[in-house]
Amino acid sequence: MNLPLHCKIAIAIPVYNGENTLEEALQNIADQEYQNFRAFIYENKSTDRSPEIAKKFCEKDPRFEIVESSQHIGMIDNFLRAIKHASGMAEYFCMRACDDKSSSDYISKLVAALEADKTKLLAGSDAERIDGSQIKRMKPNDNIFNFLYNLTEGKLPRNLNFPSEWIYGVFRSKGGAEILLRRLPELKSPWAAASYTVTEFVVRDMVEYVDGPVYKIYAGSNSVDLYFFKNWIEKVKQRWKFTSGCFQTRKFLPKMSFGKHIKFFRMCWNDSRRKTRYSLIGFQKRPSIFIKVANK
Repeated sequence: MNLPLHCKIAIAIPVYNGENTLEEALQNIADQEYQNFRAFIYENKSTDRSPEIAKKFCEKDPRFEIVESSQHIGMIDNFLRAIKHASGMAEYFCMRACDDKSSSDYISKLVAALEADKTKLLAGSDAERIDGSQIKRMKPNDNIFNFLYNLTEGKLPRNLNFPSEWIYGVFRSKGGAEILLRRLPELKSPWAAASYTVTEFVVRDMVEYVDGPVYKIYAGSNSVDLYFFKNWIEKVKQRWKFTSGCFQTRKFLPKMSFGKHIKFFRMCWNDSRRKTRYSLIGFQKRPSIFIKVANK
């Protein structure tokens, strides 16, 4: 296979111990309708067969390349190094978990959306959260779009309802990478980091929603056990970090009245509950298995 002289999009695949799903995930990328891409596998010192699987796939398809880490690093840090590298390789980039898939038109439709509207930095679609035979379709609410206009009209939503999987959408390298690199580490925890990060793109009207293609995530990640806080004090801290960090995005927005500030803060606080699943009073349900922050 001849490599394209110029690839339009770089696909970043952070990997740690993904031997059970990695090959299928890579094949799903290789089978995309959009073929003008380079894919980079950011191997994070896996202790299973992931490096071997990745190496064999790269030998079969030269559009794929392994970028090794000198030592094992945290999940967020592995994503950050992937963003830094991939965004410097092409006009667009996207991240892909090593146990996820997408419809075959996913990359082509999302790239086309950003090509059509140069003002947008992120293109996202619906998501399907799959647990065996159970499939939950995640769609954004209409009231999150045209946020700046609705803000001037005083029509702020009570919360921003969008798929957290937009973190795996297609980003414009110029502008998009800077926001991701700044926001992704701010919570100091992977839990709810995807929704927290994407919030800025939403409130700044930088998202192009594409109806049709779908990103598919599969149950089985142990995110809950690894990252979900059980301690009440830590839940309070994370709710506040989420709220205050999202509230700070108002510095990118037109000047607001005191009343709009209150509505905006309420929206951020409501989001912190919905996106983290940290209820501070009453019975605390275990988070749904469909919740997934990102792969390692």
